[in-house]
Amino acid sequence: MTIRDTQLYFLEADCLEQFGSDQGRHIFSLTEETYERLCQGTDDRSSRAIREHLTMNLYPTMAYYRALREAGYPEAEALSLVRAETAKSAQEKKAEQERFAKIPGTYLLYRLCVGAVMKKKFPKEGWDTRWVRRDGEEIHFDFTRCLYRDICDEQGCPELCPVFCANDDVAFTGLMPKIRFERNGTLGRGDPCCDFHFIKNKRKGKRG
Repeated sequence: MTIRDTQLYFLEADCLEQFGSDQGRHIFSLTEETYERLCQGTDDRSSRAIREHLTMNLYPTMAYYRALREAGYPEAEALSLVRAETAKSAQEKKAEQERFAKIPGTYLLYRLCVGAVMKKKFPKEGWDTRWVRRDGEEIHFDFTRCLYRDICDEQGCPELCPVFCANDDVAFTGLMPKIRFERNGTLGRGDPCCDFHFIKNKRKGKRG
């Protein structure tokens, strides 16, 4: 697997446009090398879902960030550049949520499916999930442990984790107007947990 197979499949073209031919190729080459090293040393905890999170999202983002730092970009600028790239992936996920929100009975479907989806895509090998409510008005669960926070800490770049948190904030806005997404804090931003609230939006004469 290469960067071109991940959620940052567009990174090479963006590097060339952003930094020019020589510097762009240099930064992308550093990103590829770093990504390969990360993948070679990965521990997927015998979980297909964990491997997908690592190889498709976490490692390519981390590799780009490290490449920028190695190329001499200060932390704040490197994080800004990484946010700009990952925001494109977040917009694609938002579009997926928008398509889902067009289905009649969106909230009911979300409520019925969320347990199975969470178990499959966010397994106990990477996340500790605490369910708070799952009723006709709101779906609320907390992450008290998160793979993204753990890996960013292990790899010595905890400052990168809030980038992933911000992308959640973008992606889940796609559920509007059927479902309103709210969150008060995240582990990556230094809070005790990541709280996810999916609230049924009531519109007169409409069914969620």
